[in-house]
Amino acid sequence: MAAYRQKKNTILFVCLLLAACGCYLLTWTPPESFDVLMFTANYGLFAGLILFWLQSVRVRLLPTRAKTYIFNAGVFMLMLLTVRAVKYRVILNNTAVVRYLGYFYNVPMVLIPTMFFMTAVCIRRGNSDKGRRLEIGFLAVALLLAAGALTNDIHNFYYVPNVPLSEFNVSGDTYTYGTLFYVLYAWVAVMIIAGIILLFIERGIWSSHVAFLLIGDILLWILFVSLCLTVFSPLDMRRPFNPPEVNIFAMLGMFEICIRQRLIPHNENYAGFFAQLDVPVVITDVTFRPAYRTITPVPATPEQLAAALSGPVYLDADTRLSGLPIRAGFAFWTEDETELHKENRRLESAVEILSEENHLIEAEQKLREKQAQLDAQNLVYDRISEALYPKQKRIEELLRGVTPDSPEFRSALAEVCVLNAYSKRKSNLLLLSEETLPARNRELFLALAETARFLRCCGVEAAAVGEEYSELPLAKIHALYDTFEAVVEAYLPVLRRATISLIGSGVRLAVEASSNPVLPATGLPIERKESDDCTFLTILAEEGGADE
Repeated sequence: MAAYRQKKNTILFVCLLLAACGCYLLTWTPPESFDVLMFTANYGLFAGLILFWLQSVRVRLLPTRAKTYIFNAGVFMLMLLTVRAVKYRVILNNTAVVRYLGYFYNVPMVLIPTMFFMTAVCIRRGNSDKGRRLEIGFLAVALLLAAGALTNDIHNFYYVPNVPLSEFNVSGDTYTYGTLFYVLYAWVAVMIIAGIILLFIERGIWSSHVAFLLIGDILLWILFVSLCLTVFSPLDMRRPFNPPEVNIFAMLGMFEICIRQRLIPHNENYAGFFAQLDVPVVITDVTFRPAYRTITPVPATPEQLAAALSGPVYLDADTRLSGLPIRAGFAFWTEDETELHKENRRLESAVEILSEENHLIEAEQKLREKQAQLDAQNLVYDRISEALYPKQKRIEELLRGVTPDSPEFRSALAEVCVLNAYSKRKSNLLLLSEETLPARNRELFLALAETARFLRCCGVEAAAVGEEYSELPLAKIHALYDTFEAVVEAYLPVLRRATISLIGSGVRLAVEASSNPVLPATGLPIERKESDDCTFLTILAEEGGADE
């Protein structure tokens, strides 16, 4: 379908081109009104064909720098066509203006091929900085050559007049060509040939078909210009075209061949392809006027489109409009966020449930911590109960059946005080842990001193003396105190005096007793020595049995 439409456009273009040539053949035919009509038709058809081609370029090529260069070439073609019309049909009697219009011919003549070469460089180099600098450099040289032609009155390097300057109007045999003329046209030839070579290099393959078309265009160009210069002009024949028009449409044909053969990349029907997309997209110009729309519209106002360039805009609760600037305009598209919002709501619900579960887990964790504390306390209390149960049972036995007025009450009460002192200090020791016990502490000495104080209630002269601090671990403190209590209970019925002190290896007792009772089995070794009616008992902080 695209190939058929392309062929139809080509046939129409050629027919209109021939019609314009026919109109030009009918110019200079009386009456004058008919002459003006034919010339106007000729100019209008030529200009319309150029504009028609530029419109096709606008549709087929994406907005790149190469497209801009091709558009510039089309503008210079219109400029050359207009300058010729003004020179030969509008300004006739002012020699200076006619001369400068003749000079101005060379501006579009040098810039059109330069635009062709810059297009090839742009396609070859892309948007690289090196490519941009190269394009600017060649454009600067072309402008210098054009300026050289425009300033010919100063140096006569382009046209060398054979008549006085006041009579020189760049026509007939009034001049010869200078060095700059040949340089300029050599530049034109180099730009065309170099541009074609670059486009073939970029394509990566050599196509004889494309080469044949381009060479054919160049040969027809040379042929028609030669006919004008060697046949029509010398013989003063009426001709259907002029060299400027041949130059224009030869270059136009060269651009078109490169586009159609994809030496210049394009999409023949990208506007139609774009329109069939289901994705809601619109491309606008800088005034937010739509240029291309997809089959699914973007229902947004220009104000909403402008706002979307600085950030997303919601056309409704679930339709998000976004935009970004592109070359010569803007692109806008919408996204349906219904599913996203649905998933967000599900996620929010899940987060809420998770938060509630986290609160429950946190509360459960606090309960578990409290329960762990209670379990630890209960464990300690169980240990205390287990350790003190024998003493409590002994206290209960001592007080069973004893009345305050009985003779045994005093001795039983005294022994109960000693047992209570042990129970109190043992409870305190069991409430301690290795973490809470200082490395250097008085716990064992305070326990020994407590027992000594209550021994005095039993009529025993007892005292704890000497160093108060020790660096024994908690387990050794328990073992020493339990062994000490066992020794005290064994000696209590016969004990008269006792001195208690801490030593580096354990506890030492110096006692006076009416006899030496048998010591019970203990967890720590006990050394017993007698000297001058005094017995020395040493409880060693080491594991082993009692030593008599």
